[in-house]
Amino acid sequence: MPPSTRRGDDPTGTGTRRVAYRGRVRELLRTPRWIGLTALGLVLIVAFGALSWWQWQRAQREREVAPPAPVAEILVVGAAPAEEDYGVRVRLSGVYDLGGQVVVANGPSAYWVVTPLRPATGPAVPVARGLVRSPQDPLVSTATPGTVEVVGFAQPYEGDPGPGAPLPAGQAERLTATAFDVGYPLVEGWVALESQVPAADPTAEPVRPPLGVSAPTALRWQNASYAVQWVLFAGFVVFLWVRMLRDDLREARGESLRAAPADGAAERPEVY
Repeated sequence: MPPSTRRGDDPTGTGTRRVAYRGRVRELLRTPRWIGLTALGLVLIVAFGALSWWQWQRAQREREVAPPAPVAEILVVGAAPAEEDYGVRVRLSGVYDLGGQVVVANGPSAYWVVTPLRPATGPAVPVARGLVRSPQDPLVSTATPGTVEVVGFAQPYEGDPGPGAPLPAGQAERLTATAFDVGYPLVEGWVALESQVPAADPTAEPVRPPLGVSAPTALRWQNASYAVQWVLFAGFVVFLWVRMLRDDLREARGESLRAAPADGAAERPEVY
């Protein structure tokens, strides 16, 4: 077998170059400058990661732990809720009025069951009790009797779509003020049910609030975006560390190559 093809040979010198490169990297990382830069980078990455986690926790929990406000502070008669109140958790109590209920067609095989909740005093509040797949679902014809305590998310009415295809009695295409035909005052807005005491029976899939910081979940998107930004900052630290290391290695290699001819010149014999 020729010497160049024996096992362990490296005719291209690739392995030798890799070993030399790793040696230069280890040597460079042991210098005081790079020990300090590496320590600083690790501190920044840990700090940015902690800030990202903190913002993510705020995004998930801030609205969930916020105590609900009285519904009368958010929803009133004759005035739509302020934009900053979209999705705010509210509390209210009263008795469901099935006679004033509206079933809103919210898509193919998706219906919101919205029932006015009449308090002891003050205007009634439409409550979206659940999402069902058929207008014949038991939830449509049944509501918890007596006084109930409700917590949910305040929402504005939807825009009026204008005349459309005729729907069966008790159904509407959009959740608007004109969808209700009742003889008592209603607030300008509605509440997406989150919880109820006593518990609803039968139960149904909850209606996801379309608007506000709590929709479609309690996630606060502003804080979630901050969490992503801190992760990107940590990634930039890694990128900058690698870039600086490569630059220093390239500079060190250039100095080595410039010095090599001068060292070799003293060893070559003079030619006359």
